[in-house]
Amino acid sequence: MKRLIICDIDNTLLPPGGQISEYTMETIRELPASTGFSIATGRSFHVVRKFVEEMGISVPVITSNGAQVYDYRADRAVYETSFPGETVSELLRTLIREGFDFVAYGIDGIFYRRGSTHMAFFNNYNASVRAEIRAPLIPLNEKDLSVTPSRLTKVLVYSPTDALTQVLSEKEDLEVTASMSSVIDIMAKGSTKGNAVVALAEHLNVPLSDVYCFGDNDNDVSMFTCGAVGIAMGNATEEAKSKASIITRNCKDDGVAYAIRHLL
Repeated sequence: MKRLIICDIDNTLLPPGGQISEYTMETIRELPASTGFSIATGRSFHVVRKFVEEMGISVPVITSNGAQVYDYRADRAVYETSFPGETVSELLRTLIREGFDFVAYGIDGIFYRRGSTHMAFFNNYNASVRAEIRAPLIPLNEKDLSVTPSRLTKVLVYSPTDALTQVLSEKEDLEVTASMSSVIDIMAKGSTKGNAVVALAEHLNVPLSDVYCFGDNDNDVSMFTCGAVGIAMGNATEEAKSKASIITRNCKDDGVAYAIRHLL
């Protein structure tokens, strides 16, 4: 492999409420054998396999906003930065005590608060795939956090307050970012898409100068500043555009396919 292309999913490959276009899918399938293709997403590895199979991705993929690089062929993580036990126990206790709705991504599944009003995304994903690759959805035992779920890589908090975001952002052992509006992504310190890009490139023995990263949001900026070539979508945030080397068309206008065919 001489070159590697890595794409964010939502609003980069996948337009809101739509599907990845057939033109983009064809462009990816037609890449030469010397060019690898992967994805970098805030999603858990439990809700990514559908895209891996549809696009025929054979290399490991970046999940949980960079906290994990997962190899589906080997069924294991080749890189992972999960929360230390005491750190995640304190985080979960704080969120429960203050009444925030959240989900937590772990090796065993997606852990959620009973009564959560934000499970439609996961339920819809499960309804769209065959039974054996559905994401395990596990209610969190809020009364006993003495033993937290194994290898949690990310906590997704819905409708956080500015005060909560500020408090968590100031903690030295946490990485806080946003992958969509009205939501914050919390990982262990050092968990970024950019660090995962570096780890994946090393794993595949591809120089960073030959790695091309597509994204649209502020959580993609680390991919643009890690030594790889950053490509912002036309619909990207101003912060993402300012850090990118290339700006392509909007997601809904097949910006990824356009860049692969005309700009790279």
